[in-house]
Amino acid sequence: MAARIESHVTVLHETPPPVDLERLVRATAPLRLRAGAVERWAAEPGIFVAVLDPDDDLRRFRIAAVGTDDPGYQPHITLLHRESVSNAQQAEDAWAALRDVRLDSDFHVTELVVYEELSGGWREAARPRFGGDAV
Repeated sequence: MAARIESHVTVLHETPPPVDLERLVRATAPLRLRAGAVERWAAEPGIFVAVLDPDDDLRRFRIAAVGTDDPGYQPHITLLHRESVSNAQQAEDAWAALRDVRLDSDFHVTELVVYEELSGGWREAARPRFGGDAV
């Protein structure tokens, strides 16, 4: 997975037209977020760092971009994806090593990388930088 897409926080699954998205990103201050506890998905082998939105920056950006904020959306940083393990034991071993980790660290999202899926692969389509009031 990491060979295809660098570590990231998924901000949007669907995007407005590229020109509108770029205009919005440039007019928005960098997003202030916080990395929290390491967690896992129950339904599939996957481990992630929970991303918290203490100032509502991400929620406001999502509403401005797509007109709504999906209550089922869970911002996260993927550490282990179902496609990055070859057996269930690898996921269990990783979880045993990471389950008590809490990062409790603030960070800023300063650019939005837009990927598009083409012919079963991913390619970077744009990389607008957040502007607005600098951090």
